[in-house]
Amino acid sequence: MKVIKRISYVVLAFCLLASQVLLPDFLPEAEAKSLKALREELAAIEQRYQENKDKQESTQAEIDRANQEVNRITKEKMQLEEDIQALKEEIDKLNTEIESKNEEIKDIISYYQISATGEDAYLEYVFMAADFTDFIYRFAIAEQLSDYNDSLIEEYESLIRQNQEKTEELSGKIIELDNKSKELESTINRLQNDLNTTIEGALDIETELKAIRENIANYEKTYKDYGCDENEDYAACLARHPDQLPPDTAFWRPVISGTVSSNYGMRTYVLNGKEVTEGHAGLDFAVPHNTNVYPIANGRVVAVFNKLSCGGNQVYIAHTVNGKKYTSGYMHLASIKVKVGDIVTKDSVIGLSGGVPSIETWDHCSTGGHVHLQIATGHYMIDYFLWSAYSSRTFNPREVVNAPGLRQKFSTRTQKF
Repeated sequence: MKVIKRISYVVLAFCLLASQVLLPDFLPEAEAKSLKALREELAAIEQRYQENKDKQESTQAEIDRANQEVNRITKEKMQLEEDIQALKEEIDKLNTEIESKNEEIKDIISYYQISATGEDAYLEYVFMAADFTDFIYRFAIAEQLSDYNDSLIEEYESLIRQNQEKTEELSGKIIELDNKSKELESTINRLQNDLNTTIEGALDIETELKAIRENIANYEKTYKDYGCDENEDYAACLARHPDQLPPDTAFWRPVISGTVSSNYGMRTYVLNGKEVTEGHAGLDFAVPHNTNVYPIANGRVVAVFNKLSCGGNQVYIAHTVNGKKYTSGYMHLASIKVKVGDIVTKDSVIGLSGGVPSIETWDHCSTGGHVHLQIATGHYMIDYFLWSAYSSRTFNPREVVNAPGLRQKFSTRTQKF
């Protein structure tokens, strides 16, 4: 999946809809509906899913093409770097040869000049005309060798200049390829974001559809067990048997003791060695690994997700507290002890805490052992199906759950702050 969009919570409700890049604008959410309506909604979602899947395949093909181009550029850069290295070696070789030729010519010229102009020899040449001709001859040879050396050095220096120009040209080409590669990487990241979402807890479309199908199968069983007509409102069917969604009058904390390690709202922290600034849609309770996690109120398990890349193992529970509908979410669990459809009380153990990167290696959005508590209005998977609808309805858990201040410890689930 690569890659996180940093957003202020003022617009989090809108930006979280980015998770619908995979599941875009399927259906407007509606409050509780009949089984027949739920089936129709699922059918519509599946139809849009297929349309969107085709788009995903097209996007993936574009990503593949971009990756192929990046690979080609990488190979070309490697070849250019080898060519540059060869040119540098050739320049060094030519410089060495220039230096060597200079020394050879100097030695030859010195030999001829010394043998022809040594003090004793010079006096002899002055008084012996026949030998003076030999002096001129030797001096001429030295001059010719010097001229030849100058010509050879000019040729070498010309080659060096050409190689240096070629090196600069290739270096410029590498810079161009680097820039193109960065553009492609940016394109790949953008396209990949069309296929994945990195918002904590966000679901991909196939995971979401699986959960919706599972819930509708449970609803079908409920309708059958209680003799409800498929056109009857689901909430009305449940109302006949209130034990299916036990009401409650208060919220409790999800763990017996711990520390609030992160508040709801904007936050900045270090994740995988990088500083991250993002909107945090819940409260984090720091606890030891494998600590019991409890529902914040009586309710019914409406969704369970396993090993999501951002949020890990997750449980969602629908509650009716003081006549109002809520859904609580519990993320970064090491293990899950409940299944969809289970009726739970505030004292039920729904899972054990996780979030330790070295243990829950699949969960890439956690820096240490904790439980992430997220609360939304309405009943997820009953009043509305889409996770994006759930995330857009989230609010600060402190509004209903009594929690201590940041980094403040608590030792019971009911301790007042």
